[in-house]
Amino acid sequence: MLTELLDRARLLVVTGKGGTGKTTVAGALATAAARRGRRTLVVEVEGRQGLAALFGRPPLGHQETRVADGVMGLAVDPEESLREYLGRYGAAPLARLLSWARLTRFITAAAPGLGDILLVGKVWEATTRRRPRQGARFYDLVVLDAPPTGRIVPFLRAPETVAELARVGPIRHQAERVRELLDDPELTRMVLVCLPEELPVTETLEGASLLRAARLPLGPVVVNRVSADHLGDRGGRLAALAREPGPLAEAATQAGAELDTRALAVLVGEARDQRRRVEAERRMLRELRAGLAGLPVVELPLLLDGVTGAAEVATLAERLTADGPTGRADPAPA
Repeated sequence: MLTELLDRARLLVVTGKGGTGKTTVAGALATAAARRGRRTLVVEVEGRQGLAALFGRPPLGHQETRVADGVMGLAVDPEESLREYLGRYGAAPLARLLSWARLTRFITAAAPGLGDILLVGKVWEATTRRRPRQGARFYDLVVLDAPPTGRIVPFLRAPETVAELARVGPIRHQAERVRELLDDPELTRMVLVCLPEELPVTETLEGASLLRAARLPLGPVVVNRVSADHLGDRGGRLAALAREPGPLAEAATQAGAELDTRALAVLVGEARDQRRRVEAERRMLRELRAGLAGLPVVELPLLLDGVTGAAEVATLAERLTADGPTGRADPAPA
């Protein structure tokens, strides 16, 4: 179950096709973990400030900042990470010189993959931190709002790629430790975010295959914005009501609403459209589950007013950890 993963994991890497709401899911996972008593950090690495907007906070920086009860937020910056890295390995004067000469941005942009290495390295440092240092906290769980599925494997494997060139030294040593963390299913899981639509489902299945091929441990797939089936078995009556809306008109009258023929037709038409949408989503969910080879799938509801702030994030966090049909969490594979 997802609750077990939230209780034991040290790093959750959240990825998905653009537009599926992976930042929202990352924020909801962090909030859910914090509600279970875990000291949690949620991290973004793409510079979009999506987490700040999600929690209604000012733009995040390279310093860890409170974004919700029990949740700290961080926007990792490659230039700041380079300066921090140099300082950690005894090259603080060089870091200050680079900053003074405004060369850090040039260096991170000129060296292919260096920016990703620094970003992943900072996430590793926050995840494996054993005690507070220089105002930085210790965390039980780090939730990474990672790049989309099309870029996730090169992003996570960037340290490993560079380590093949650096056979000795601190870069090689850190790359090996980063890989140990990312490859350990007891500590780390990849969380794929999807929508119940054809293209996102196809890309999610492809992303799962790529992550498996890269030997990165897969966790649950979170399907976001799933429409509620309010009609259930009663949906089968819609065709009959479209032909003969009398029973619906009588029910409306008993409820104190007078509906003319046109209003009844609109009401039944909207209900049928919603029913078709629900049925299409259920087909996509079945296709997704069939292609995931037993990976757990968790559904999050479509919120009619969207996700506009921390209150909606808290609602989704509650659904993520709900037992039974509300959370619709499939059991994890053995």
